[in-house]
Amino acid sequence: MVVLKVSAFICLWVSSVVHSACLSPQKVSELVAGYPTHPVSGLSVINTLSDAYCSQNRYLELLKKQLGDVKGYKVGFTSKAGQQRFKIASPATGALLERMFIPNNSKVPLDYGFRTLIEPDFMVIIADNGIMQANSARDTLQYVASIHPFIELVAMQLAPEEPVTGNRLVAINIAATKALMGEAIEVQDNDEFYQQIPFIEAVFSNDKGEVIQKTDAQALMGHPLEVLFWLIKDFQQRGLTLKAGDKVSLGATGKLYPISAEPMTYHYHFSGLSQEPALASVSMVKAQ
Repeated sequence: MVVLKVSAFICLWVSSVVHSACLSPQKVSELVAGYPTHPVSGLSVINTLSDAYCSQNRYLELLKKQLGDVKGYKVGFTSKAGQQRFKIASPATGALLERMFIPNNSKVPLDYGFRTLIEPDFMVIIADNGIMQANSARDTLQYVASIHPFIELVAMQLAPEEPVTGNRLVAINIAATKALMGEAIEVQDNDEFYQQIPFIEAVFSNDKGEVIQKTDAQALMGHPLEVLFWLIKDFQQRGLTLKAGDKVSLGATGKLYPISAEPMTYHYHFSGLSQEPALASVSMVKAQ
């Protein structure tokens, strides 16, 4: 009996040490109450990715009460440059909730959040639950239904005095706020299509006719589906699964950009994988 009590005490002590830097329920409630318009601070206790995911899980449980169930995921920090900038050792994930998604060609008030940014991303939709059995990036293609230009409107709520690190961003779900999915490019499961994916022409522009960014998808681990394969392996280790219908943002084809203080329409299109470009657009408007 004594041995059992001592063992139970040790288990509880180890658990408390492992999660000692997980944000408290009270702090998480405060963060969610201010989502996405109020600056957040007090995240200095988070120093590891384990701390960050523990905090993210608590954060999402509360945020789902406002924004609905998980409908997909986002992968961040996929480039070495991004990892160095945000002082994080590997890619990391966040969740995309049901009411984060807004229709293509939406109008969004400029004051939708605190420290707003716009990010042109690369999204896929999962076709089959069997994707968790994929054994290479090339193998994932048979489990992907479509590819989409994807615009993320981020509210990076960290207060000006709060150091911006990857782990702290992971704790607040990598600042996921609003998600706009463009037109679909239907996937073809053949080598030619697979090899062309990283060389897609991704153009981000505005309604003044200015090209903000023109790039391809090689920044995503050399091939976007390498990111998807990384996600599968990461989820296997964490006991999570992808399923048919999940929407997965595989990261930015370029950079995050500040949103203009003046009303502006942004356009983002993919060319090279379909006969016609696949388009996504969002208009930032003055609050009513």
